[in-house]
Formats: sequence, C-alpha cells, structure tokens
Amino acid sequence: MTKSKADKEAQVLIEEALQIAEKLKIKKILVVCEKIALWNSILPHYAKNQFIIAVSGKKLADSIKVETFLCDYSFVARGDRLAYILRAAVESAKLVKGERVLCLYSLGGYKLLDSMLILKVEEQLSPISPGDMKRIGKNIPVEVLFSMVNLAIELGQEGREGAPVGTLFVIGDTEKVLELSKPMIFNPFLGYKKEERNVFDQKVQESIKELASIDGAFLISSEGIVESGGMFLHADSGKSSPMRGLGARHAAAAAITLHTHSVAVAVSESTGAVRIFSGGKAVRTFKSYRPQTRIRKK
Repeated sequence: MTKSKADKEAQVLIEEALQIAEKLKIKKILVVCEKIALWNSILPHYAKNQFIIAVSGKKLADSIKVETFLCDYSFVARGDRLAYILRAAVESAKLVKGERVLCLYSLGGYKLLDSMLILKVEEQLSPISPGDMKRIGKNIPVEVLFSMVNLAIELGQEGREGAPVGTLFVIGDTEKVLELSKPMIFNPFLGYKKEERNVFDQKVQESIKELASIDGAFLISSEGIVESGGMFLHADSGKSSPMRGLGARHAAAAAITLHTHSVAVAVSESTGAVRIFSGGKAVRTFKSYRPQTRIRKK
C-alpha cells in the first residue's frame, strides 16, 4: 500500500468516526497512534474534538507537539493492546469507568488505521495495567513480569497437550531465592548462554511449557533470564496462615515472597487459576475460564 493511499484511508476513517461520535454524542475519541503520518491526518480535526492520542514511545510523543497519552504497549500483542491501553487510561484518569469512548486503532498492523470500536470503558478493560505491574513487582521490569503472567495464564487455560498443568514461577531477587531453595532434578537450563534462556524468546517459552509438568519452581531473574527449573522452595511461611483450599505450591509462593523481594506466579493444576504473590500474599487472581484475561507478549 502506498503512503498516499494509507493516508487517505486513515483520513476517511477519521472523518467517518467524527460523524458517528457526533450522532451518538460520544465526547472522547481514543486514537492509538503508531506513526507520525496518522497524527498528520488527525491534526486538522484536533482542535474541535476531544482526542486522546495514545503513543508507545517518547520520540513519537515529542514529534506530535500536543499532549499525548504515553503508554508503553510495545510488548503487548496487538489483539490485547486496546484493552491494555484502556486500562492504563483509566488508571491515569484519561478515561472514567462507565463512559463511552470511540476507539480508532490498527488491529492488523499493516495500515495506519483499520478498526473502530465503540464501548463503555469497563467492558474492555485489561485485567492488569502498567501501574499494577509496577506496584506488584517494584524491582522487576514491567515487561518481564507481564511476560511471565501471560505464560502462566496460557498454561492455566490450555494446559499441555490437553492435560491440566500446575507450576510456579519465582521472578526476581534470584540470589536470595537460590539460598532458600534446592534442586529436585538436574537443572534443565544449566550450561546455556543467557541469550538462550531469555523468556522473551518464543523457543524458551515453549521449553518452559514442555517442562511445566515437572515438580518444583522455575526461577527467573529480574532481567528475564531462566536460571533454573525443578527447584524446591524451603522458605519458612512464618506466622502467615495457610491459604484455605490451596496446596503446597501456593504455600511455597507465599513463603518465598515473604522472605525475598521476588514475585511468584502460581498456576493451579486443579482449576487453572493463576495467582500472583508478593510480600507473602496473593495480590491478584485470574480465572482460567475467562479467555479475555489473557495478555500476550508481542
């Protein structure tokens, strides 16, 4: 598609969206802007309408010259980006739960714009936002925690080869976590270079899925490097009460996060539910029967 044709299509879609918003009395228009060319198409209409221009990078934000909504969604799969951006927009008070918004974005990624959606904000909220990630894992990069939560949700929903799978990921504060754990099997990741153990690599994610049925926890560094698998965690649960209805995996997740600055993500074998632990407590839960809670890394 030529640049002029792409620009013309975006311009037509913007003009149609403005007419629809006026007829339906929708005040706010959220545009997921990935290129300066899209902003150039919006510019003639900007002053007369209430746009929220969502951008992922500071460089593009600086080029636009007006107030934008900076939200790093680059590591979120396209199918989940809009929900993720909406969640972040609510958190930043750009949007209010319950209000209607017209959204313009590129679902396929091949055009400046190819999709329009009208919704009430709470209908499409992502289950977790950048702020949630930062609050849960203060010393862990958002994209690392996001990737591991995604992987856990995939395992909880899909299992492995049709069979339910339960597993545990412990992310961050690896040196301290290693002091409070011991191997149950030979470390399947031993001897590989760091770049061959990076959780952002699809091959590594598939390897983790294959190994998820083994007993023990996976230890992931704050940089997203798989340090070991099949680890037994022997941190003392202290005075914390056992979680009713939950087994040893969840107790281990609570205990290890009580004694370290790590975050643990546990997948229940019986229900597929995913729980995030921090500071010795379960702070978030995702049910396996809710496919919209899936958050995928690009």
